[in-house]
Amino acid sequence: MIADSIEHRLEQQIEAFGTMGSQLYQHALERALADYRARGVMYRFFEKNPARKGMSTPGVRLMAAFHYLALTGDAPEIARLLPSCGGPAGKWDELWVAMHSRLESDGERIGELFARTPQTNEVLRATVLSAGLSAFARTTGLPLRLFEIGASAGLNTRITSGDYVIAERAACDLHPLDIHSEEDCTRLLSYVWADDGERIALLRQAIERARTLPLTVEQADMFEWLPRRVEPRAGYATVVMQSVVADHLSKDERARLWGIIEAIGATASSASPFAWLRMEFDRPTRRYETRLRAWPGGYDELIASSTGHARSIEWIA
Repeated sequence: MIADSIEHRLEQQIEAFGTMGSQLYQHALERALADYRARGVMYRFFEKNPARKGMSTPGVRLMAAFHYLALTGDAPEIARLLPSCGGPAGKWDELWVAMHSRLESDGERIGELFARTPQTNEVLRATVLSAGLSAFARTTGLPLRLFEIGASAGLNTRITSGDYVIAERAACDLHPLDIHSEEDCTRLLSYVWADDGERIALLRQAIERARTLPLTVEQADMFEWLPRRVEPRAGYATVVMQSVVADHLSKDERARLWGIIEAIGATASSASPFAWLRMEFDRPTRRYETRLRAWPGGYDELIASSTGHARSIEWIA
């Protein structure tokens, strides 16, 4: 049943929030799930618009909707209970009461925000991604050309290090965010857990720094963009980079992406090497693996295993 699917996905996200350290979101969603099972306002929220039942990461979307309203000042009754807005931690019951009331009075607005594609730029992921770029640069001895897919606001596309030179950068996203837009930056912040002050501070710092590094994230479908924009070039090491993109793709889309990457790799040579750098969830280990697949040859190297926010990293290579 669809309802069972929603319940199961909310259960998974409750567990994930607990594992990743957001007690506030864990407990708020536990109350939301209980309300859903009791056929309360959460049940009506999904029943009123059945399309919501098929949307990915419902818990992330729901909490981001409330966080966005709090950050913009449109929901002061919620903002006063969120650490990101100066409120205390641990007011779980009070937060759910405020959320419940807002769902009753402003369900359509919550639904509009819920429907927006989740946008995250986890800047700590740059640690493992940079290690992959460094490994490829050392192997090839060439400057890099970096192309990121699913880049959101392009914060990680702007990655820099003293270990390598990036001669060219480009990025695409279906729904890119503009770091020069305060509304877009608020939206980006809304997807960070409201009780994770470290990540919020890092994201704010990254946004300010990124504003000094010009880059336009192209609004484009990766499946069209990659064949059009990416090809190996003599004298450079070309890299396609992604982080936590595969989870948002269907099985067929993942196979299509693999095919496009393989086709690009087949045109690489020792003078124009190519690599696919990706950080994606590995279900057997329940960790995120950063892997570098390089051509010519198509060898695949495991760089690191980490948590989703790259706070805990096990270096492999």
